[in-house]
Amino acid sequence: MHLRRFLPVGLVLCVTSCQQFNPTNVDNPNVTTPAYLGSPDAARLWVRGTERTFLQALNSLMENVEIVTDNYFNNFTTQNKVFDIPRIDNQDLDVRSMFTAVARLREQATYGLETVLAADTINRVRNEAELLWYRGMASIFVGETFTGMPARALGPFVDGPGHLRLAIDDLRRARTLTTDAALRNACTAALARAYHRLGDRPNAVTEATALLAAAPTFLRTATFDGVNGPGNTFQALLTGASNNYQPLPRLDFLDPKYPNRGAQVQSAFPVLKAEEAHFILAESALATNDLAGARTRLQQALALVQSRPTELVDSRTQQRGRAGGLVIYPDSADYRVAVSPGAPWQTGLVLWRRTATVRVPVISGTSVTAARIEQLAAINDAYYVLYLMRQEVFLAEGRRSADLGIRFPVPLAEAQSNGNLSLTAPYMTAIVPAFLPGNTGMDSFTLNATARTVEIRHDVNAILVANRTSSLIMPFKN
Repeated sequence: MHLRRFLPVGLVLCVTSCQQFNPTNVDNPNVTTPAYLGSPDAARLWVRGTERTFLQALNSLMENVEIVTDNYFNNFTTQNKVFDIPRIDNQDLDVRSMFTAVARLREQATYGLETVLAADTINRVRNEAELLWYRGMASIFVGETFTGMPARALGPFVDGPGHLRLAIDDLRRARTLTTDAALRNACTAALARAYHRLGDRPNAVTEATALLAAAPTFLRTATFDGVNGPGNTFQALLTGASNNYQPLPRLDFLDPKYPNRGAQVQSAFPVLKAEEAHFILAESALATNDLAGARTRLQQALALVQSRPTELVDSRTQQRGRAGGLVIYPDSADYRVAVSPGAPWQTGLVLWRRTATVRVPVISGTSVTAARIEQLAAINDAYYVLYLMRQEVFLAEGRRSADLGIRFPVPLAEAQSNGNLSLTAPYMTAIVPAFLPGNTGMDSFTLNATARTVEIRHDVNAILVANRTSSLIMPFKN
């Protein structure tokens, strides 16, 4: 592994792969490891570099995990062409790039904690807490996205749940160290997320409740740089002039979550937000058959979503498949949508895309109404609304694949270079639940331009509810 100059500001070095880690190798002979470690404020610069690596990891993940789900279809880009099926192979270069990006983030945070902080103790507590948060988030990304990953370069395999437990250790330690309220709240939000994915209902409820008590409208975003980089590459895939990623028509009203405001203006990415705490508490209520409690919590989540900002954007460059795309998508508000064959027609899910005044939510949005929540009279219907809200509120945030039970495999290149890994182990194979539609079925619909209707082929949220006893989804079990 090599160290390279990382940021245009300062002598920040970063780990470029989790394989063959050797911090004495440098690409710039004028910047040796001892020279860097002895430079003023080396630890703070390392934290800044780790932040940049965090942004790069987000970019790598978002470009791929959204299209293996029913959120987006890769209609006309040079991005992965088989994840929409979904087909996920350990030899796929995109699987490797995602894995490497997250492993790099973990390894860089670890090197900062173990080596850089030992050489530079100025503001040690602050820098340590931030590096622990970044490493904790890297482990959450592993636990939500992959079958697993070595926790050390060339080390033994740690499965997804194991990484979630590592994240919990780091986040609890970071929260104990820091006095910064924003970082403490970010640790609490991430802990709730990790405990939820583990299925640890008591601890998830404790952390979700604590977050809402401390910061009822909490939001932690990742801020990109349109001048020095990295930019929000997912923004480009959603707003480019050519036909790029297209949302399932039932989600059209939420797109683009990351508007194009000019070449040098990049949309921030919501990493953690208070909405998830409400969803965790609602799911906990449903797991104990407390329908009334779930209704109340979903109403509170809805109120928070409705308080989030919206923005007028110009969507005229998004031609919805009309300039070379594989599939033509609806682009006017007179289209009615059925979420499955035979379902009632719904209006308001598709926006008018031919003017410069399309209003979209840029943090959270949902089609669910207060009346719909109030009418919930059965546990399964409440689960359906909960997971529909999760899908809509977390759209374009890389969360849907975990909710669907999909996990990416360890890439072949990692196993070939790491003697602790077996080429025939189960973690070398992707997890795609058998109950999910294949052959691009999650993205399929029938458009009738004359009748102005769109019929979605599969209501994936209904499929989740029908299979909610599966160990792969809906972590809280009765």
